[in-house]
Amino acid sequence: MRRTLLTILLMMALLMPLAAFTDSFASTAADPAFMALIDAIKNVEDEAAVTDLYEQYIATDITMTERSRIEYHMARYFKDMGAEEKARHHVDLEKAYLDQIPEEEGELQRRVAEMEAVSADYYVNGGLGKGMESSSLTKELYKDYPDEYYVALQEAFRLVYTPPIAGGSPAKALRIFSAIEEESEGMSKLDRFSLLAGKGIALAERDEYDESEKYLDEAESIYGGDPAIEAARRDNARTRRNDRNR
Repeated sequence: MRRTLLTILLMMALLMPLAAFTDSFASTAADPAFMALIDAIKNVEDEAAVTDLYEQYIATDITMTERSRIEYHMARYFKDMGAEEKARHHVDLEKAYLDQIPEEEGELQRRVAEMEAVSADYYVNGGLGKGMESSSLTKELYKDYPDEYYVALQEAFRLVYTPPIAGGSPAKALRIFSAIEEESEGMSKLDRFSLLAGKGIALAERDEYDESEKYLDEAESIYGGDPAIEAARRDNARTRRNDRNR
């Protein structure tokens, strides 16, 4: 009797749907001032336009977490534009805002902001130690919050870009991207772009180039100017040439 009951309970557990992904940052993504700035950054608009939108956004009633997190995007924007000094300035601002985040804004918000601050520092200034710290923070965050859209996306990117000897795995990344894709209804525009671009890059790492290009096309339909797409396409073309020449 006990064995039968355990079997029934096990079958019920297997049939129950997995916990859905959640988005604790939906309110930020729904902010028109935030999205106007993100659109300008991701479409690589000129510095004057981005700076003007940045100043408008910073002047609004936003939390300290949101102040810290927007600096992550600004630092990467200026790095991609080759404006190293301005990129470092925004990294410094991000750290300053991070230190001022009050406890009431929440553990998840604080830890995401911390992860992004280290990631931006690594992206702008380099350094093996910063890279390892960024990877560790992402991995631990995913362990604690695996059902958060943004956290799961960052873990998948970590698995794509980390060398296999250090625990990277495009195959594992694809499983995460695919799980998110199955529940992507209602996902923010920015996260959807990251999902499509990330899955395209992960597929390329698995030598699935045609499928990769499909996802990169979809990502490009959201943000056509993002340098990550151009870089992924160059990598695809180069790898294909190398494969043909073997």
